[in-house]
Amino acid sequence: MTAHVAKDGMTFLMPGGSRATTAPRAPGALGGRLLAALQWLAAMPRRRAVLDELTRLSDHELADIGLTRGDLPRVFDPAFTAGRNFARRAGA
Repeated sequence: MTAHVAKDGMTFLMPGGSRATTAPRAPGALGGRLLAALQWLAAMPRRRAVLDELTRLSDHELADIGLTRGDLPRVFDPAFTAGRNFARRAGA
């Protein structure tokens, strides 16, 4: 065989002479989402322990690490942590 066929353009000759094209699998398909859900569930006890520990800190101790009581529910939100990291780098 000398013909080059791109992976996402691979075609198969179907019985009866029709052609079918295989569609490439999109990233984040069911397998990726299932894996992400399992990882989230596996990390849940650790997140709960960290949140419990932060809840036991006094307001003064939270202020020392740059948090308030209102921040605690958002500690594990990626957008919240990205914003805090950006602000920290901009202020440094």
